[in-house]
Amino acid sequence: MTFAVLPFEAPADDKAGAQVAVAMTEAAFAVEESRVLWAQVASRRSVEQALAKHAAPKDLAAELNVHFLLRGNVTRAASGYNVEMLVVDGVTERVLGAYSLVVPAGALTPRYHEDVENALGQLNYYGLRAEVERARSKPVEAMDVRDLSYRAYVDWGDKKQQKDEKGAYMTATDLLNRALVLAPEDPLALFLTARVNLCDCIDAWSKNVDEQQAIGEAALEKYLRHDPENPRMLGLKSELFGLRGRFEESLQIAEAMLKRDPENSEALFNKAYDLLKLGRPQESLLTLNDFHDREVEWPVNALAAAVHYELAQYELSVQFAQKAAAKMNRDELGNPKSGAVRLTLVAAEARLGHLVRAKGAMADFNAAVPGVRTISAIKKWMHPAADLAGYEPLFDGLRLAGVGE
Repeated sequence: MTFAVLPFEAPADDKAGAQVAVAMTEAAFAVEESRVLWAQVASRRSVEQALAKHAAPKDLAAELNVHFLLRGNVTRAASGYNVEMLVVDGVTERVLGAYSLVVPAGALTPRYHEDVENALGQLNYYGLRAEVERARSKPVEAMDVRDLSYRAYVDWGDKKQQKDEKGAYMTATDLLNRALVLAPEDPLALFLTARVNLCDCIDAWSKNVDEQQAIGEAALEKYLRHDPENPRMLGLKSELFGLRGRFEESLQIAEAMLKRDPENSEALFNKAYDLLKLGRPQESLLTLNDFHDREVEWPVNALAAAVHYELAQYELSVQFAQKAAAKMNRDELGNPKSGAVRLTLVAAEARLGHLVRAKGAMADFNAAVPGVRTISAIKKWMHPAADLAGYEPLFDGLRLAGVGE
């Protein structure tokens, strides 16, 4: 994939807006320049030269020899400025997708740099899908390493959306294996092989999770020999250590990542998880507090529920467990690792003396996980990496809720 970042635009009479536009252009270019694994970006100088000669997107793309253009519009908002970013197909001039971010009053970019990265990641994905659709007419045997890797990632995501986790894995793996035959050291193919094999989603179907993890770990280590500080791959390595109960090693990686990027949400989450598993819930809570007012995914709330439970802060445990469960789908609620958040809810409600609520939460758990109704069955069902797996005070809470041995 090839991109060009065009200067973001602001109303001509808005000096502060113009400053935001310049800062956002610089931020977008820096992010795109860092995505060498996925795409190439035209230089600032070449963009300036092309803009001096052309205005139409098609002509700009042709001059710059890129497939996609990234542009943005800055407008006033009640809380500062709204930045709408768009990705445009350079051939058809069609807008493939858009993403909006808020820049607070008095700032030049969003509060968290990671928000810019996530926004551009989504816009890049729109371009990636378009690239894959162009290549679908080719037979698989005629695809090059990039085509195979791009298609593996898109097809993996599509099948996951359809809840076909095994099909997602098999489709992606076939394409990635073909890519690695053509180029055994290709960084993108190795990156995706690690990601696909180390995804929690394999728990839903695999009869030998260790086998997938071994494949993923081999690709991970091979990749890290070439790019030892890649944050996404280090995050995967930290997660893998966590899954294997090697929490000290996982914590060391997470802390090293946070020294380079204190806002890295994956590293913050892994650190908080490791600290909880190491019996340091107060430190875990302090780490979770670093998420501040960011929008978080349900795993952060599930982890917070476990941390507050260990700290005997049962009201907060209930609140966070409810938040997490409300955002989880049926598969996640039935998963032995993620679905255990409902057990945290049951135990916390029971500790508060809310036995009717505790029994209702247990009924919800039983609906998602039929046949697991006793303490001994729950212990066998829970994944060792579940937040409160093996934590006896959790089971004491379940006993208070009336769960039998």
